[in-house]
Amino acid sequence: MRRYLVMGSAVTASLAFLLALAGWGSPASAEPYTPALPTSCRVSVPTKVVGARVVVRVQVSVAGSVQPRGTVTVGVDDHFSKKVRYDGVAVEVRGPRLAAGEHRARAVFVPDDPARFSGCRDSVRFSVGAVRGSGQAGAGGLPNTGGPHLGFLLAGVGLVATGGGLVGRGRRAAS
Repeated sequence: MRRYLVMGSAVTASLAFLLALAGWGSPASAEPYTPALPTSCRVSVPTKVVGARVVVRVQVSVAGSVQPRGTVTVGVDDHFSKKVRYDGVAVEVRGPRLAAGEHRARAVFVPDDPARFSGCRDSVRFSVGAVRGSGQAGAGGLPNTGGPHLGFLLAGVGLVATGGGLVGRGRRAAS
């Protein structure tokens, strides 16, 4: 019985692997293509003491050597907002004096050439009067590029079953 299990698993794994390589199965479902280069915003706020003006630093970056240009709107909590010009160099905006406690700084970048660059946004929580770690990272994650992932999964399961059957057969023969 084990002999048939090992042989069946080997055949199933090989067949699944060949079908995955041939691209048979569900079609790829890739993320929609946008011709604009994606930008990334990074907001940082240095440690502040109570009563001092907050300084918000904003850096916009894009892959490659070209720097995006546009406008950045910087806000602190819900009562301060300022729009500044961004020319490829980090921007520092002096905000209001803040009381002790938790606050939130945010930035929204709008490029001059939206066909070439996409916009971005970021926000960070910070404390005034207490030391806290750096803020939250921007959104990340990898896009779904599609592909025959189900075929490779079945091939992997078949290979594991084949390996288990061969180990069992080898131990039985050695005893």
